[in-house]
Amino acid sequence: MIFGVDVGGTKTLAVICDMQGHVLAQSQFGEGNWEGIGLDAAAILYAETVETMCGLAGVSPSHIQASAWGIAGLDWPSDDSRLRPLIQPLFSEIPLTLVNDAFLPLRAGARHPYGVGVIAGTGSTVAGIGIDGTRARNFGLGSMWGGFDGASHLAYEAMRKASDAYFGRRVPTLLSPALCAWGGVKSIAELAEGVSRGEIVKDIATFAPTVMMLAQQGDTAAYEIIADAAHILADNALAVIQSLHMAAHDFDVVLAGGVAVHATDDFYRLLRTAIHQEAPHASIVRLQHKPVVGALLLAFDSVVDVIDDAVVQRVRTEV
Repeated sequence: MIFGVDVGGTKTLAVICDMQGHVLAQSQFGEGNWEGIGLDAAAILYAETVETMCGLAGVSPSHIQASAWGIAGLDWPSDDSRLRPLIQPLFSEIPLTLVNDAFLPLRAGARHPYGVGVIAGTGSTVAGIGIDGTRARNFGLGSMWGGFDGASHLAYEAMRKASDAYFGRRVPTLLSPALCAWGGVKSIAELAEGVSRGEIVKDIATFAPTVMMLAQQGDTAAYEIIADAAHILADNALAVIQSLHMAAHDFDVVLAGGVAVHATDDFYRLLRTAIHQEAPHASIVRLQHKPVVGALLLAFDSVVDVIDDAVVQRVRTEV
């Protein structure tokens, strides 16, 4: 039996399948990021997850042959020493793979066990697995550390460009009336007042799809925003690619998260062009499967040299 878990900041998804890839049980649990709920609560949740899943599958934990967990909050080597002692005792002596949850979309969507995952949603992380199995990722800490700030980046840049247009520092942009409509106000000045005073409390990230749409329609300012976002993400992807010595190889760059998956054709073209400058054989693909599929495949990787294509397809279809 193979046990895969996607431990997120809002929910935890777990799946058990047999060695042929047939799903025996899958279920959802609560928030599992230890940074949010604490180690004690995380330990309780992890134990509950294993006990409940084994009960649903009608197996004992001793029947599990390998397990992989993608965990939000497993960001540094020191985190492994915090979390592994909470999970390893739940099983017998089996291969246990613990990774940051950013590695799951990569493994779920790539053709090979190696490649790069570019996650851009509420936040952003870039993770890669080399041909030799080495793993690497960026800090995932936003623009302060060279990364991408996710959907909010697009929205805040829209506000900045609308402000420039309001003060005559650039030509008018369709972002301005769109922002006013989004905020339910009549002018950019009124929007700025409402946001600064906390009177407009809508999640700024919800404006990101409008930025993409206006860029596709030809608005110059919106296009500049998505071009900047594409180049930031490409730079981070290329840093991981170079660190894993993969630039000359054929591999997949798997895009996940709302910004990346629902981006416009222009965004994909810009991202692809930038990555191909240094990694010409990379294929840019959108994630089509649940990230927890990546946890199952990582667990398979730990016990078989090559996963049969039929098993991979079965896992991706049944989860």
